[in-house]
Amino acid sequence: MSVVRRQGVKNTMYTYFGILLGMLSTLYVQPFFLTKEQIGITRLVISVATIFASISCLGITSVIVKFLPFFRDEEKKHKGFFTLAIAFPLTGFVVCLLGIFFLKENILSFYSKNAKILTDYFLPITLMALFNCLIFAFSAYCNAINKSSLATAINEVFNRAGFIICVLLFSYGVTTQNAFIYSLSVIYFIQLMLLFFVISHFDHPTFKISFFSNNIHLKEIIRFGFVSAFIQITGICMKFVDVILVGKYESMAEVGVYGIAAFIGLVIETPLNALDRIVGTKIAKLFAQDNLIEIEKIYKLSSKYLMIFCGLLVSVLIVCIKPILELLPNDYSSGAIVTIIICIGAFFNSATGVNYSILMYSNFYKLGAVFYSSLLVLTIILNMLLIPLYGIIGAAIATCLASVIHNLLRFIFIKIKLNIQPFTMASLKIVLIIALSILVGYTIGIENRYLLIIARGVSSSLVFVGLLIFLKVFSIKEIKEEIASFKKIFT
Repeated sequence: MSVVRRQGVKNTMYTYFGILLGMLSTLYVQPFFLTKEQIGITRLVISVATIFASISCLGITSVIVKFLPFFRDEEKKHKGFFTLAIAFPLTGFVVCLLGIFFLKENILSFYSKNAKILTDYFLPITLMALFNCLIFAFSAYCNAINKSSLATAINEVFNRAGFIICVLLFSYGVTTQNAFIYSLSVIYFIQLMLLFFVISHFDHPTFKISFFSNNIHLKEIIRFGFVSAFIQITGICMKFVDVILVGKYESMAEVGVYGIAAFIGLVIETPLNALDRIVGTKIAKLFAQDNLIEIEKIYKLSSKYLMIFCGLLVSVLIVCIKPILELLPNDYSSGAIVTIIICIGAFFNSATGVNYSILMYSNFYKLGAVFYSSLLVLTIILNMLLIPLYGIIGAAIATCLASVIHNLLRFIFIKIKLNIQPFTMASLKIVLIIALSILVGYTIGIENRYLLIIARGVSSSLVFVGLLIFLKVFSIKEIKEEIASFKKIFT
């Protein structure tokens, strides 16, 4: 079994275990052990820290994936390339921190009624941002040295398990609310140290710089880093800016409801994120070889399988979300429509396949940054227009619209510039199957919520799988052929 295939299998296992922990945290631990306000504050703090960290990274995650192969030399420790993995985010962090001090009054004025939360928790937010920007860099470095499965285990499993432990310690009075927020930064620090240990153990990096003699100059690396930073910041902001803006216009309780509902919807995107981590390095190498045929194969296969798997998740979530939220204490049922709207945007994002990696590692990444940054502005404007009008439902609509526009532009751009696209007749069939599965699920009505969730989930799943075979989206023989084909691409 090749390195990529082994990493793929392990990544999948760790990712889905992380999903289970995330669902446990979202649907049980947080609603039962925290109030809506406490969940809202926690979501806000983490969201602000994550955006702060993504800006600080200066595109280092893409820099590592794109340029490390040019410096790869285990005997010479990749000519000290690991130094960039630290220098980029630390430089960005210092610059961002200075910018925050200069713009402090403007930021607090913009955030108005909930500005006190940002001032009260400024230190833990700063620590989380610092640790997170290094975590992003070290995770990318692990991916580049074929240790992505260990990075996934640390980021997806350890982080979520640590978060649950912090919540339980707080709820049982072991820590105060302030100590609880600080304890989250401790989890990020331990996560960072574990990633550093993986890199040190398997790669033995050096801080001695000797890569300037390479044909790839530092100017080119910095230029690519800044351009890719725009793209990455856009992606991160699209995932977290809605929570931040809900906190500007609504109460922390509403942020809590939105955070729970939105997280459930974003579970749909987890397989896409896992696949992007696996194929990013491969696509970068294929572009270096000018091999568009293999890139298109990856593009089409990623779209087909993500549509199938994410479509099944969407079908089950949409028909079951209302009774699921009704089971939670403190009434989270108002978040059902939020989850459904976000599910639609997340499915569209997954259906367009690994378009991020294709655009990021092509020669058109500079042009891509232009509409990415424009889209960030559009996302903020949509949220600021719709949240005051429709509350958390407005935030969900803004997030969904931004995701659809974002991926539609990617699709059009790749089609025009590279003349490849991910969809086939099977794509249309899968959309029809999703619609029918949801329709069948909604026809079932049982008073007992537990039985209703089971009945709707099972019926939608059976209809989905049955129609996949009946409409010949794939057959048993084709499954074997597709798996063999998919494996061949990554070996």
